[in-house]
Amino acid sequence: MSLARDLIDRIFFPDRDVHAIPVLDGGFSPNERLDHAQQRGPNFDAPDALLLDRTGRLYVSAGNTVFVCASETAESPQPFARFESNVGGLAWSDANGLLVCIAGRGICAVDATGKITARLEKADGLPIVCPTAIAVAPDGTIFVSDGSRHNAPDQWLQDLMQKRPGSGRLIACEPDLSNPRVLADELSWPSGVVVSHDEQDVLVAEAWKHCLTAYRRTGGPPRPLVKNFAGYPARIVRGANRDYWLAFFALRTQLTEFVLRERGFRERMMERVPPQLWIGPSLGGSFDYREPNQIGRIKKLGIQKPWAPPRSYGLVARLDENGQAIESLHSRASGKLHGVTSVQDLNGRILMVSKGHGKIAEIPTSVQADRIPR
Repeated sequence: MSLARDLIDRIFFPDRDVHAIPVLDGGFSPNERLDHAQQRGPNFDAPDALLLDRTGRLYVSAGNTVFVCASETAESPQPFARFESNVGGLAWSDANGLLVCIAGRGICAVDATGKITARLEKADGLPIVCPTAIAVAPDGTIFVSDGSRHNAPDQWLQDLMQKRPGSGRLIACEPDLSNPRVLADELSWPSGVVVSHDEQDVLVAEAWKHCLTAYRRTGGPPRPLVKNFAGYPARIVRGANRDYWLAFFALRTQLTEFVLRERGFRERMMERVPPQLWIGPSLGGSFDYREPNQIGRIKKLGIQKPWAPPRSYGLVARLDENGQAIESLHSRASGKLHGVTSVQDLNGRILMVSKGHGKIAEIPTSVQADRIPR
C-alpha cells in the first residue's frame, strides 16, 4: 500500500513537498554538549516551560502549577499559582504580568500575587483547547499558538498518530487579552511562536510538518523559512544577537515515518497497545524493556549506542534570521537530557527544560564552548 500511495502522490501531486528526514550535518552535526550541561535546582515532575521576568525571577511550569524561584539558579522553587488543569507555555507582558497556557482553558494573566486577572478562552467562537506557546510583541500584542482543536497539549503523541488534517491556529489578541483573531488556521500542531527581531513577522514552528514559517503581522502570504527539520520543533525564543533558539522535543526516525504511513497498523496499535509503548517519539524518562527500538539501541550489558535510532533525544539549535542552523547542542540516544521543550537565552548561556528527565539545565553557547567536548 505504501508503494502504491507513493506512486499516486508522485503522479497526481508532483509539487507536494517530500519530507524525507534530512541528515544531521552542518549546524546540526551531532555532539554531546547537552550532556555537559549543569543542572539548576531540584528535579521537577515533567517541567514544561520556563521564563525569566524583568527582575530576574525564574518561573517554571510543571503539572498544574507554576513555580517561582528567586533567580535563574532555580534553587528553592515555591508554588506561585495553581490551576484547574496542566499548564505549559509562559510569557511576560508588561501590561498584564505573567501569561500562562492552561490545557483546555486557553490563556490567563496572573498578577504578582498569583491571582488570575484576565482570561482568553475562545477565538472566532471556538475554544482554545491546546495552547502551546505565547509570544508578546514590544507593542504589547499577544500571539498564541493553539496546537489542536481535538487534543490537549499532553496528548501530543495521540495527535501525531491520529493524523488528522491540521487544526492548529495562530491567534493574536490585545494586551488585555481582548479582541482575539485568528491569523492562520489549519496548522499542524504549532508548538512555538516568536516575534521576529524586526517586529514585522511572527515565526511559527509546526511540529508535525517539521517546519518554521514567517507570517506577516500586516497580512499576506506566509513565508517558509525551513521546510523540513530532522526533529519535532518545540518552543522558539529570540536570542541576544539577532538570532533565535529553537528547542526540539524529539527526533524523527524512519520507523516512525513508516508507521505514520500505515493506517491499519497504526489504528490497531493505538487500540491495543498502551501509549507509552507505541512506535513513535518519546520525551525520555524511565527505561522500559518493552518499548520499541530495543535491538537498535542495545549494544551489550544494557549499554545504549549513542548513534542508535533514537526514541528520545535532546536537541537545541541556534538559528540565524533566515532559520538556518548556526550551532546545535545534542544529547544523543545514550544521553540524559532528552525531551527539551523550552529554552531561554542568557547572553552567552542558555537555560533549558528537559521534560523527559525532569531537569532545568544551563550550558554556555559557542561563545564560551571551547572547553566543552564535542
